[in-house]
Amino acid sequence: MPLMNINFLIASKDPKGLSNFYSKINSDKVIKGFNSTHYFISLSNRSKIDFYRPGKNYEWTNRGNSASLCFEGKPSIEPLKAIETWSLELLKLGGKTKSSSRLEKFGAELWMLDPEGNHFLILVPFFKNVI
Repeated sequence: MPLMNINFLIASKDPKGLSNFYSKINSDKVIKGFNSTHYFISLSNRSKIDFYRPGKNYEWTNRGNSASLCFEGKPSIEPLKAIETWSLELLKLGGKTKSSSRLEKFGAELWMLDPEGNHFLILVPFFKNVI
């Protein structure tokens, strides 16, 4: 089987604006795609996130939580503090919190919404000293 790329696709009413929002989370550059309604962000692992405006007959549905983007920050000895600082930056860019940040056994997490209401997760794992 040939080597494949895995891409994530997000339908958007404003593909350029939404791609700019996500590019700031991941410190990546937005690239213009096929036309003025398609943009993408290339990820370092050969994957990419595509943002596109669907055709006029596209039926917008309520978004669910069954599939989501997850952005993982650098491990921290204080992951809850790190996630709270990170979420403040995302709020300034137009994101919204969907829940409260939570400290778990693996680190801290927070469910958020992008400017168009899509769910995504930010995660900061605990820093583990390897002996």
